[in-house]
Amino acid sequence: MEKTLGFLLCIVGFILMNFSCSLDGVGMYYTFLGTLQAKNKQNVQAIASYSQAIASTSPESRRYARYGLATVYADMGESRSAITLYDGIIHELSDEGLPTKGPEKELMYRALYNRGLCLYGLEDFDGAVEAFRSALLIDGSRWNAKRNLELSLLAKTKKRGSAASAGAVSTIQQNLPNPVLFEYIRQKEIDRWKSQQSKSSEESSIDY
Repeated sequence: MEKTLGFLLCIVGFILMNFSCSLDGVGMYYTFLGTLQAKNKQNVQAIASYSQAIASTSPESRRYARYGLATVYADMGESRSAITLYDGIIHELSDEGLPTKGPEKELMYRALYNRGLCLYGLEDFDGAVEAFRSALLIDGSRWNAKRNLELSLLAKTKKRGSAASAGAVSTIQQNLPNPVLFEYIRQKEIDRWKSQQSKSSEESSIDY
């Protein structure tokens, strides 16, 4: 999380220094403020700052505010809300053509990577595998993405194995006799045996 926020701080600083003339300075201020608040675990304040930035920033830099907001949601365990925001960023960048360099490439990679982490936490291992693979298509040198892809594949295989095992146990249980019926039959056998024993005793006793 700290590395993610550090990335956002660098990006915001880069934008402020290089594009301050073309971007909404108020929006960038709130993005920067939200990043500092998120770094200090002031999540409620960070959400408010990022939301303000999203409402007032130019389309190009609005993505970074949404990315920051998604990161805060993910840190709070609101994975589905975070995924929705990551998806929006990914779709926008994809519509413009996959970025090959610069801040947009890094943003695309991190949105895909963090999306994978959220899906893994939700035990959607198929989705996590897809997200990490997509992240590696953006930057194949990232060790963390490779490692998390391996873990997702292992978890996916394990989950399928557990499901198959549960299905086999269920089938076995369904094939067993009904326990209530089994107990009824057993009791009838006991009663029949007692009846035979009583009759045998009467026949063998001396009739006075």
